[in-house]
Amino acid sequence: MFERELKAAREAALEAGAVIERLRRSGVRYGRKAGRELVSEADLEAAALLERRLLGAFPGDGWLSEEHRDSPARLRAARTWVVDPIDGTREFLQGIPEYAVSIALVVGGEPVLGVVHNPATGELFAAACCGAEERPPTEPTGQPFEALVGRGEHAWDDLPPLPEGTIVRPVGSVAYRLALLARGEGNATLTGFGRAEWDVAAGVALCRAAGLRVTGVLGDPLTFNQPRPIVRGLLAAEPGLHARLTRFFAQFVRE
Repeated sequence: MFERELKAAREAALEAGAVIERLRRSGVRYGRKAGRELVSEADLEAAALLERRLLGAFPGDGWLSEEHRDSPARLRAARTWVVDPIDGTREFLQGIPEYAVSIALVVGGEPVLGVVHNPATGELFAAACCGAEERPPTEPTGQPFEALVGRGEHAWDDLPPLPEGTIVRPVGSVAYRLALLARGEGNATLTGFGRAEWDVAAGVALCRAAGLRVTGVLGDPLTFNQPRPIVRGLLAAEPGLHARLTRFFAQFVRE
């Protein structure tokens, strides 16, 4: 299921990655959007390419992307592409190879496939997650684990409280962090901050395809293609560790 869509997303991600790397090598202009977030010409060129390729192949689908004006038409679409042309623009501009093209297809509020491509390293992660089953819980209670966290959150000591002994590894793009986790690097990825859907939808699909559990920090379900496309916090881990962490975070919730 979704073989054609996954193939198109893989090809589009690689093509966008080539554009991003060409501009990086030649020198890229950048500025700030109204919300003060960084944006570069590579973001904009890659965004235009991805829209042409994906909506050109699937013209009836909805579209949600960081670098395009949002339209309520996507809420009426049976399927919506959720895309970030460069997740980790700051790392891209700083020359840190931890940024990624992120592409997800959302059906009925759930991501059904995800593609994450790091053009700096050449890594491509792609999977459909329809019908994927969670792994059996295996994480022993109390065992130390490695959490992949945001570079900014780590640098500014802005992480949520973590169990004693947790090993913290900062990685730039959240899409890339989720892809690494799905591949077996680290044990959990989490953030207490709100994230745009386009930052995480593809990575959520990859993690679910790998049998991991992905929810809000307190175990609340994630829904995509919302009118306000924001995910309030994120926790991805093997089901046993996920259960342990949701219990841990619950103690900090005010009644």
